[in-house]
Amino acid sequence: MAEASTIERIKQKLDIVEEIGAVVPLKKVGKAFKGLCPFHGERTPSFYVFPESGAWKCFGCGEGGDIFAFVEKQRGLDFREALALLAERAGIEPGGGAYAGEQKEASPETTARRRLRTLNEAAAIWFHHQLLQAPEAQYARMYLDSRGVNGESLALWRLGYAPEGDLLSAYLQMQGYAVKELVEAGLAREREESRGGGLYDYFRNRLIFPIRDGGGQAIAFGGRELGGGTPKYLNTPQTPLFDKSATLYGLDLAREGIRRAKQVVFVEGYMDVIVPYQHGFRNVVAVIGSAITEKHIRQIKKLTTNVALALDPDAAGESAMVRGIGVAFQAFDQVPVPTFEPATQATGRGRGERRGLLRFEAQTEATITVVRLPPHEDPDEYVRRDPAGWRRAIEHALPLIDFLIQVQTADLDLSTPTGKIEAMRRLLPLIAEISDRKQAEAYGDRLAQKLRLDANVLQSELRELKKRLDRGARAHPPRGRQEGGSEEQAGVPVERLGEKYPASGGEGPGPSYSASGAANGGALAMGAAGRLLAAQVQEEDCLGLLLERPVAWAEVYGIIADGDFAGTETRAIFAALAAAVQATSSLDPERFVEELPPDLHVVAQRARVQAVEGAVHKGMEVARAAVASAYRLKRTRLIEELAELDHLINEAERGGERELRDALRKRKQQLFSQRLALDRASGLHG
Repeated sequence: MAEASTIERIKQKLDIVEEIGAVVPLKKVGKAFKGLCPFHGERTPSFYVFPESGAWKCFGCGEGGDIFAFVEKQRGLDFREALALLAERAGIEPGGGAYAGEQKEASPETTARRRLRTLNEAAAIWFHHQLLQAPEAQYARMYLDSRGVNGESLALWRLGYAPEGDLLSAYLQMQGYAVKELVEAGLAREREESRGGGLYDYFRNRLIFPIRDGGGQAIAFGGRELGGGTPKYLNTPQTPLFDKSATLYGLDLAREGIRRAKQVVFVEGYMDVIVPYQHGFRNVVAVIGSAITEKHIRQIKKLTTNVALALDPDAAGESAMVRGIGVAFQAFDQVPVPTFEPATQATGRGRGERRGLLRFEAQTEATITVVRLPPHEDPDEYVRRDPAGWRRAIEHALPLIDFLIQVQTADLDLSTPTGKIEAMRRLLPLIAEISDRKQAEAYGDRLAQKLRLDANVLQSELRELKKRLDRGARAHPPRGRQEGGSEEQAGVPVERLGEKYPASGGEGPGPSYSASGAANGGALAMGAAGRLLAAQVQEEDCLGLLLERPVAWAEVYGIIADGDFAGTETRAIFAALAAAVQATSSLDPERFVEELPPDLHVVAQRARVQAVEGAVHKGMEVARAAVASAYRLKRTRLIEELAELDHLINEAERGGERELRDALRKRKQQLFSQRLALDRASGLHG
């Protein structure tokens, strides 16, 4: 019998009820456990954990998965980070297990990254020690005291000090690190031979702010100048570990605070995170620089869809806010869903034939507000002076359109036709991007009032602009969808379900499946083993075809989400593929598969080979087969969840829990309607 993979061994070592129960109070009901969902507000428990299958499911918001999916969502981690965290908790070395014999030795790149991590950690400890002990750091300690930073915060954020001279370089070389490593880490530079050669420290006479990753490890540093020199702030340059466009300062400590507050506050400076955190405001993160990027929003949207921008109240800060608003709109709102053209005699299309188009809709109700700070006062100064005022400023942040009107029309004479036209030119495209029709109309009315224009005329202009944008979106659809579609999206009617398409089995252990509903012991028509095998075939089939033909991605990603994958490995591969497709205009499948963690690499490689062989054998074009496979997978998930609901409704009925029973029945009706739409469109039943 094959040895278990790392993922399977983690699941064997950790009790999913204990792990989730540490976050969610659970009550035993039959073979399952239930509690209040931590991912959406509810009064009646609809969150279930099934210990026999190692799965969890919320029948209120539709979220579900295994222990990996829970940790990823609850802590805002990606799969690699969740794997490392759970492996450590289980006392297992990541990368061991069944595939260890198939793994190559660590590549030079992997070894270099590990060395870089330990190097940064060594530097962070040295900087921190200097701040605490070095006599020359007295001014830095006095500066922190003057900014209201107490000893607890100094330790929590592991603040440091970089003295004059090249002491850090000398220390790290004594620890066995090479000159090349120090330079690549951005901690030192090579001095010209004409000036004596050797290394010189990159950070000198600076207060040091370690920049950490999601696991709390130092990956870079920010340094504030203390002697009146320039630049005022200096950051580690780009390294294999550090990309400032994808890093948010303080996110490692702010995750739970963001979840609890159901809001994230963006600021600009390190102190603007540290001081609010010290005063109890635990949902604040800083961009490194002033640009909010799509990568930032991609991390935040796992935790909240409520964003408040509290950037510095100067011209640069307002400009950054306008840019941030545009980025946030794009990153939150644009989600592709299939568009189907009804069959007509005029088009010549037969019943149920599908158009190969997508439309783009806002599936996430994102709220973006702007915090107005007192003139010439940064967030940390405001919090220290008036914590209650800061809280009020966050609670009463300006609605987006009010801020935009203020900023975008400040330099215009709105009493003139020219000024009014220019204001419309600047603002109408932003309003047209808002997918909620009523909200967009309300913003249009607000703008008409500001410009003293006939609201009907302006609304007509807005409608025409939205039509042009819709036509442009259909002609040039984005490459992929952001994570986290809604249940409405899951039930988009389709006009055709692809023919049944088998994929051959493969050697070696399959993915670690936690197919939802297994705890119901026969609630489904299929046996447990048969259902797991079918799930493996379906999921690997879909992934393999996508990896072979990434061109089918946009359409497939409009049909299914990572939550439709019951297997830990297949779900993680799909999520990684989503991020990769969104990050590049031309995905290299070979490179993508090679860079996956070992357990995922084996599954992806097998899926790709088997799925393509099956498509060729069947005579199907690979991209079309990928779309058909996605439809089958979505239908399977609907059937499984309906079976789960039948079982839980019966339990609620027997237990006299009428409110829970009614909530579950409502969810069942929604899913049943979605399944009927699929069945009617495809002609498949059963």
